[in-house]
Amino acid sequence: MARTKPRALRWWFTGLAAVLSALVVAVAVTAADSVTEHRGVTAYAEAERPPPISAPSESAAPAPAPRSAGSTPADAPRFPDAGLEHDFTALGVAVHDRHAGETVLRDGADRQFTSASLVKLLVAFEALEHHARTVDIHTMLARSDDDIAGLLWVRHGGPEIVTTWAQRLDLPGTAPPAQANRWGDTLTTADDVVAVYRYLLTDAPADVRELVLGGLRAATPLGADGFDQSFGIPDATGEAGAVKQGWACCLPDRVLHSTGVVGAHDRYVVVVLTRSPSTVGWETASADVTDVVTQVLNALPE
Repeated sequence: MARTKPRALRWWFTGLAAVLSALVVAVAVTAADSVTEHRGVTAYAEAERPPPISAPSESAAPAPAPRSAGSTPADAPRFPDAGLEHDFTALGVAVHDRHAGETVLRDGADRQFTSASLVKLLVAFEALEHHARTVDIHTMLARSDDDIAGLLWVRHGGPEIVTTWAQRLDLPGTAPPAQANRWGDTLTTADDVVAVYRYLLTDAPADVRELVLGGLRAATPLGADGFDQSFGIPDATGEAGAVKQGWACCLPDRVLHSTGVVGAHDRYVVVVLTRSPSTVGWETASADVTDVVTQVLNALPE
């Protein structure tokens, strides 16, 4: 004969079932909220969105561009900083001439810096291979939007993004952040940033190149956080160009980077990475970066 469970035991099981059911509902609501948050990252009208992009499969990933076939980075002239006053504790400069196929200016180019928003270039490459929304990529780059970068970072591998692309593009000085959620603490060098731009301009799939360069050329005067990102290359050239800027403080230093493509037919890749004491204000550091970029540009052949 079947045994009947005591009433108290039956109530215990009933209560447990109710708790488990509530937990399942809570998880489902949280997941839905997460999706809603992503979909609401940027509210653009459909007609304003950049064209869709087809991401290449991993098996069809293009081979990285070989390092300079002309002079090696170590052979390049040093940055002519004589007489230039600044408060930097570290400076990394590299300029690649795409017409000549060689690095034409280099100083401290293998020195590691916190990347700040420069890592968004690698985030963009990886996210596009996973069919991320093109509007998010465009906005992340043009407005240097940290919220979108954080979502894409988590969704597409976090530190593995940096590890994967450092291997694919042969970036020996680029390393993921020590804390997985701090994407801006990725380490990189001026030499490596030049290599990233060379991949973008030469070997990236055409639709990736068009979308990413479009975002860089559409860089807004103010970043999504309100920071004035017209320092460096834009101020030195008098035009927006195709730039990716980076800024961060204060663990423990202030970093400010200006990178991009300048000249007719995107001739030069210019990378200036800087580190200053946190006591140096943003206005001073920004002016110093612009002075360095101006002197770099003045040293380049016409």
